[in-house]
Formats: sequence, structure tokens, C-alpha cells
Amino acid sequence: MKKKKWLTGLLAAVLFLSACGSSLSQAEDYVENNYTFVNAVQSDSGSNSSAMLYRSDKDLAGTVAELSEAQEPDQVGEEIEGRQVLVYDDDFVILTEDPDNPGTTLVEVADEEFVRTHYNPGFFSGMLLGSLLSNRFGSGWNQSQATRCARGGCYSGGGGYNSIPSATTGRGSTFRGGGPGVGK
Repeated sequence: MKKKKWLTGLLAAVLFLSACGSSLSQAEDYVENNYTFVNAVQSDSGSNSSAMLYRSDKDLAGTVAELSEAQEPDQVGEEIEGRQVLVYDDDFVILTEDPDNPGTTLVEVADEEFVRTHYNPGFFSGMLLGSLLSNRFGSGWNQSQATRCARGGCYSGGGGYNSIPSATTGRGSTFRGGGPGVGK
């Protein structure tokens, strides 16, 4: 009888842990299991937020279709200059045509906190409505993050940070990008 209770308790613990074990979304799980790992970026702000970079052997449209089939995004951003973003409940999946490997796509999975604290708001310009970002990050996020990014230190994608303020491009913009394969 004692052995039976012990086994029942062990089984219950295993089932509980397996249910709690993975917090990956279906899209994250799909990316992790089907694309080649490239890099991991841990937040420099003291939080546990992170971004993981992978490479898909498909072009941008094919990769977006695959991920959308694996898990329907809450929001699909417009494709702008070889970049597109899929927004999920707690994650942003940022897709960029890989400039070093034509026909492939860099796929960055970043949790919401990482995007909020590291990305330049201008990176999403044209891809997502500003109201979506304001609703997720707060109404003052766009201005305060843009100010912080102008001083340097915003994430430039693929594992790098801009460590100094960017120069004006001649078109009145200091935007340098923010996703994989973007920036100088």
C-alpha cells in the first residue's frame, strides 16, 4: 500500500512538472526545433529578458507562412524592406532577409520585455501601428525609448548593441534599426 501511494505521488509530481516545464509558445517551440540556432542575447538591464536568433532555410514569405501555421500570431506586421514582425501574446518574432545568405531568413524570438527595453521604436515604423506598441508598453514608451536610444545602447539586432549615438543620415533621421541584420 505504501509503495502504491509513493508511485501515485511520483506520477502526480511528474505530470505537474511536465505541465509546468515549458513556457515556450507553439511558435517559439517551432522555431527552436526547425531552424538553426545562431545567437542568444541576454538583457543588459538586469532582467531575465532575452532574444534568440535562428536561421530559416526558407525565404521571408515562406518563413512567415510556416510560423503563422505553427501558431496564429495576434498581429502580423507589414513587410518593409525585407523585414517583418509577428506579434504573439508574450513574444515578438522578428524576421529579416539574411543579407549574407540569400533565400534564407533570420528569425529572432524576443520576449516582450526585451523588445520594450532594448528596441528603438523607429524599428517598427511602417510594420506595426504605433497604437499596438503604446497599448503594450505604455503611452510614453515611444518618446522615452527614442530618447534613450538617441544616447546609444539600443539593441541593433543579431546580438549587438549600438554603444554610441548614431549620426544623422542626412534625411533628418537618427534611426539605425533594431532587428537581425539591420544597422551598420
